[in-house]
Amino acid sequence: MQLDKQLILFRYILRQLGYQAFEDLRDDYNGQTLSITSTGYTSFAARLMMNPGKELDDRLIQQYDEAIQGYEKKLRENRAEPFLSFKYYQWFALLFAEYFFDLSSQNPAGLLQELNTYMQESQDFKDMEPYTETDLKKLAYWMATGSGKTLLMHCNYWQITKYFSDWENIILITPNEGLSRQHYEDFLQSGITAKLYSGSEESLKTKDGEVLILDIHKLTQDKQGDGVSVDVDYFSESKNLVFIDEGHKGQKSEERTWKNLRQHLTRGEHSFTFEYSATFGQIISKSTKDLLQEYGKSIIFDYSYRHFYTDGYGKDFNVFNLDAGKEYSQEQSRLLLAASLLGYYEQLALFEQYHNELRGYNIEKPLWVFVGSRVISSNSGSLTQSDKESISDVSRIIKFFKHILSAPEQLQEDINKILEENTGMCDADGNDIFKGRFSFLKQERPMAETILSKVFNGIGQLEAFQIKQADGEIAIKTKTSDRYFAVINIGDVPKYAKTLEADTDGAITIQDDSFTKSLFQAISETNSTINILIGSKKFIEGWNSWRVSSMGLMNMGKSEGAQIIQLFGRGVRLKGKELSLKREEANAPYHIRALQTISIMGLNASYMNRFLEQIEKEVPDYTHYPIEIKLNHKEQWDGKIMTFTKQEGIHFKDQIIDLEYSADVARRVTIDLRSKVSIASGGFNSQVAENDMLFNENFLKRYMPFIDFNALDLEANRYKLLKCYHNLIIHKDVFQKLIEDSCFNIYSIKDQYGVDEAISGRMQSIAISLAKDYINKYYAVKEKAFLSKYLTYDMLNHDAYSEMFPASHTMIVKVPKKHHDFVKELEAKIKEMYEKDDKTLPSIHFDKHLYSPIASIADGKKYKEIKTVPVRLNNGERDFLDHLRQFVKETRIFEGKQLFVLRNLSVKGMGFFMESSAFYPDFILWVVDGNKQYIYFLDPKGILLGETHFNNPKILWCRDDAKVLETKIQQDLNKDNIDIQINISAFILSVTPLQEVRKKWGEGDGTTIEQFAENKVLFINSDKAYLAKIFENM
Repeated sequence: MQLDKQLILFRYILRQLGYQAFEDLRDDYNGQTLSITSTGYTSFAARLMMNPGKELDDRLIQQYDEAIQGYEKKLRENRAEPFLSFKYYQWFALLFAEYFFDLSSQNPAGLLQELNTYMQESQDFKDMEPYTETDLKKLAYWMATGSGKTLLMHCNYWQITKYFSDWENIILITPNEGLSRQHYEDFLQSGITAKLYSGSEESLKTKDGEVLILDIHKLTQDKQGDGVSVDVDYFSESKNLVFIDEGHKGQKSEERTWKNLRQHLTRGEHSFTFEYSATFGQIISKSTKDLLQEYGKSIIFDYSYRHFYTDGYGKDFNVFNLDAGKEYSQEQSRLLLAASLLGYYEQLALFEQYHNELRGYNIEKPLWVFVGSRVISSNSGSLTQSDKESISDVSRIIKFFKHILSAPEQLQEDINKILEENTGMCDADGNDIFKGRFSFLKQERPMAETILSKVFNGIGQLEAFQIKQADGEIAIKTKTSDRYFAVINIGDVPKYAKTLEADTDGAITIQDDSFTKSLFQAISETNSTINILIGSKKFIEGWNSWRVSSMGLMNMGKSEGAQIIQLFGRGVRLKGKELSLKREEANAPYHIRALQTISIMGLNASYMNRFLEQIEKEVPDYTHYPIEIKLNHKEQWDGKIMTFTKQEGIHFKDQIIDLEYSADVARRVTIDLRSKVSIASGGFNSQVAENDMLFNENFLKRYMPFIDFNALDLEANRYKLLKCYHNLIIHKDVFQKLIEDSCFNIYSIKDQYGVDEAISGRMQSIAISLAKDYINKYYAVKEKAFLSKYLTYDMLNHDAYSEMFPASHTMIVKVPKKHHDFVKELEAKIKEMYEKDDKTLPSIHFDKHLYSPIASIADGKKYKEIKTVPVRLNNGERDFLDHLRQFVKETRIFEGKQLFVLRNLSVKGMGFFMESSAFYPDFILWVVDGNKQYIYFLDPKGILLGETHFNNPKILWCRDDAKVLETKIQQDLNKDNIDIQINISAFILSVTPLQEVRKKWGEGDGTTIEQFAENKVLFINSDKAYLAKIFENM
């Protein structure tokens, strides 16, 4: 049985939120950025409250969201990271825990009953045993390496100590001393008191709330004599809160011992355990049914590597995978190492050539690592078989370096074979395994000597030095250079020294370097000369370098799946653009993709096969198929229809802006404080009813004495930093004037806020929300006014404005290999696709669109798994295009006119400024009638997912700013004596029916369809009447 199919608790809470599977939740939130709405709640919470299938009360969502905002605020302030913001999966991981602790603290028997009822009603859990009280004493997080487990742990600490107190011991168990030190530093950075166990009994004693950190090797049972180990009975029968980080790294016998020790710590009746791992999936097998029961019940959130990768987080990866059932020949091994060298050199060369551009993507200097699951034991005694295998692998790498440095002509020959795709090594499809790779080098054709000088900091004979000030480090350089290019972390240098000398026929002997400090510890520093790291087990166990770009696999054991996933997870970590943690799309420029991709090869075929066996369990195996797009009727529109452009070199951030009071801006500020009123109590699924009484009295003015304006000013300045409004100067008297003048809108229920809320500090929170919304709108007005002065017209040329079209005029279709039959279907029908729609394919051809095809959603599970770049149309976008195409056929409104349509690419297409964010309408339409050009910006959306009132920034842009833009552009055309009359319109097209929108709308459920239309909101419907309304200005 697969663990991911048995996650009862995870699936139960998903259902409470209205989702049957995590993939459904992902579709709603991946790609969304966390922001604070005018209500004071996050955009994630606002969207969740609009989910029609949820069973969770809005009041609880608001309560949990406020708590999560508090944790994020603590992290930002304590860690001095003003831009820290939770990703969607982190926010939900914390929401799930809030929900669990809220229920388990108030009614654990009710939660137990709910979970068992859910199990009984589902056919998926028939082999799982019912929940017991003991099962509620543990939560586990299955989180990919690089997904933020450490910060999640810190928030979990704050969560559980809020709901449950009086812990006698709070303990973090780690796999090793190195990770213990790292966690200690991380706790302190987050403002959590912690201490490391130092070996003395005194260091076991902690203050209230203090976390004791020790590695699993320090725990023992039946301790005898002295020593640094701790007998678990020291903590027995206590109320212990235990955190466990990656408790599954040992061999099976070790893991059983470790598990017994950990369980001993939490055998007390009121103890609780948190466990975090990227590798739960690797430890569960048919022979571990007890573990399946334990973790199927305790895993509260699954964001394992398959989800992490599918969401676009972390580096992509390339595998040099030879279709070989047996071990590589000597020539094959040499060619694979040469290809790995070539790939690393390409990354170095691209990093240097595009260094300035790459800063925006937070890409660091590439690093080539050779890493195995073990290093040589430093214990006394003879070499183990594992030691011998490690030594053999390290020696092979060093001997390869020695060979190519002494015989570059052989390397040159191998390079030519690789770049010409003529190595004789083929994949399962019979293609050379290097087909389609090294595009940059195929143009540059570097010489072997150039590559060697760059990678090895010089050429000539190799020299090896033991770094005496470091533990187990050997540094390598060439005789012609004084800069080390590689460091070997071998564990026990003396054990390896004789072998290295023998393996190189005495050419390399290990000398001493008593002056250099640890090269491994400094490898992430910008001035590090190290290009290659070999054999460091520390790499698997918490090393935080972002440099890894190429990986060679050594010494992979048959039963080390968990360590393989850890190793891989460390390699694919990525900061990403604007610290998004995400890689760019498949059609990004080559140099970006090459440096956001890790290349992987194995020294032996068996290592590679073991690696792939584990990775294929975690990563969807996609094949990328490029499809060339066709420009439709280019001669009719290219250089003839209008677009908009901003003057280069103009930056609003260079202008100093003083925050002043403006009544016009204040009138655009809206705070919606209406809550839902429970009409049932008790149980877990209380229904709620909407109270429709709106109350708009300015109670903030009445309770102004309860507002701390100094604290408000401090919070406003923090918010300014978070929003990157560095050029804004805040004056706190503006907020006092804002509240006194009362031009803003507050939607609440009568008597919802009074003196009790003022005393409790709720008025302060509302004032903060008010100040933030005013800052946003004031800054937006100033920025928009500034930028509009430098916005003008241009004619749309597909070459000059290539960013408005798919990169390289190519659509990428990513198909799981299990659906390879779809590829044949796609290739067979691609020509037909240009002539008509084919409902069996996820694509649309519409000759009024500037290019074809456009990817859309077809029915069926198979098509849902297919990904495309650009991203395919959603249902609302597809319905709009279908309606438009039918409307064009059925109406005579376009006779004598030309209609052109363009799907606007998010972020890269045509965007307009609003509320200090960009608005990228989904579609742009041009209607050309002689010298008149009608331009329509149309945005099919679920309107309830944004701010639900007519001061919604998108609505304001469509209603007001589009016409301001029209006036500015027409003035520029007249000034330039261009005979074009322009008319600009913009509409939000709601995919949510009017009757549903009315229930939630800020102006009340009496809002008419005419009022929505006046505010440029139309409702998509099958009779296509909304299209007639759009084009009525022609």
